[in-house]
Amino acid sequence: MELLIEVVKKVADKYMDRVNLIISGNSLTLEYLYNRDGEQDVYKTLTITEFDGKLKVRVSPDRLEGIIDVSELDDIILVLDKQSQTKNHTQEEIKYIREKYVAGTKIELVKMYDLIAPVPTGTLGIVQYVDDIGTIHVNWENGSSLGLSVGIDEFKILEE
Repeated sequence: MELLIEVVKKVADKYMDRVNLIISGNSLTLEYLYNRDGEQDVYKTLTITEFDGKLKVRVSPDRLEGIIDVSELDDIILVLDKQSQTKNHTQEEIKYIREKYVAGTKIELVKMYDLIAPVPTGTLGIVQYVDDIGTIHVNWENGSSLGLSVGIDEFKILEE
């Protein structure tokens, strides 16, 4: 229960503006909120329980589950912050993205905001194409092919 109390304090100190905190028995539920068009809604839900001196976290609706230290909760909330800011690009923005990130462009990843399996920081890749929603599809040097979200993920073009 000691770790859950630490989580409650952390959430109260840092995240109450974007998280609903629900305490129920031996678990906490954090409803991560986002604002769209002036309306607040639940983006993702984190269910947290103590497990063997660590925190067991389940992210819904993604059905992700993991064991973390309290300090890693900040990283999860940072990813949710970034992901919840995803927006639909206009056709004009997609055209610009396609012109800037043409096939063959070499890039370096600064930070990918993905809970499941982000490409490691510093990984190099080559742009394959930009799809109809503006996602940049990349062949990464580590074999991954995860796409980049402009405005969310951080990356830079490498000069030839």
